[in-house]
Amino acid sequence: MERIRRSLSMLPPWIFTAIVTIAILWLTLAPKPLGDNPPPLFPGADKLAHSLMFGGLAIVILIDQQRRKNWKPEVLLQIFIAGLISAFFGIMIEFVQAWMGLGRGFEYGDIVADTTGAFFFAFLFFILQKSWLPDKPA
Repeated sequence: MERIRRSLSMLPPWIFTAIVTIAILWLTLAPKPLGDNPPPLFPGADKLAHSLMFGGLAIVILIDQQRRKNWKPEVLLQIFIAGLISAFFGIMIEFVQAWMGLGRGFEYGDIVADTTGAFFFAFLFFILQKSWLPDKPA
């Protein structure tokens, strides 16, 4: 695990957050991000995708923050702030979709899914972070 932490620490700061943010912007703002023939999905798959996207964003924010702090554990306030940032980003995207008028629409259900995913995965990170942190603070 130490080798993985060392390798991750050598990457530029905030790289994972930037990559996930760009992917989310493409998937949520492009008129047809999956092309003309998107895969068939089950009912509610859209909301699950929103939860995973913004939960993933909260997680990469926390990972990048933890890498920057030399793998010190995140405290509950930092977890909450990461969830809040990710949820706010999701809410803003819904307003931008409505404003752009490119076939993507504003949905309250997406806001609920974005917020739920952001906070759920941020708190899951908080619970699980002990499994990859060094035994002794670096």
